[in-house]
Amino acid sequence: MPPAPLEPPGATQTLRLASGSELWTIPYAALQQFVADGTITDRQLLQLAANSGWPDDQLRAALARPYAVSLVPLSKFLYSPAGVAFLQQQTQAFRPLMARGRDVRVEGMRAAILRTAKSGTISAMTILRELPTTFVVELGGQPTQRCSSLPCVNPVQCTSTMSWLVFLPACLQAASNGSTAATAP
Repeated sequence: MPPAPLEPPGATQTLRLASGSELWTIPYAALQQFVADGTITDRQLLQLAANSGWPDDQLRAALARPYAVSLVPLSKFLYSPAGVAFLQQQTQAFRPLMARGRDVRVEGMRAAILRTAKSGTISAMTILRELPTTFVVELGGQPTQRCSSLPCVNPVQCTSTMSWLVFLPACLQAASNGSTAATAP
């Protein structure tokens, strides 16, 4: 029997968090509302924001901040050995919820990034929206790996899930431009 396909783009995306046997869901709409007006209607989102190390206004701006990218150089990077290694590192704390035994972290993240990059810009929110399957953040497992080596104002910024998310588009922009330094969100 062939492996099941990934969920289609545009499916209702959520951010899932796992700790042991517990699984929490943060609807994409709750993230959108937080970014739009600062309202937090989801208890788990409140916890993620509070544990991010960022003031809410800076976190909201960083999640929505667009980064200009060119699709071809970004695609070349993401399919290169360095790009695959980058995606493996960036997705080590994640697992797709419905992968049915397949490891689709790299291909799922790459697909979301490239779908977003077609417009000429990427942001944390658009990458998250375009994930072809719901990714689960394993809170008790491997820590999320922030791709930037910039110093953290607050030590929690170096390890929080939200910091990983806000730095990802900046690192992708830098990589697609041939640079290894990421700018602060």
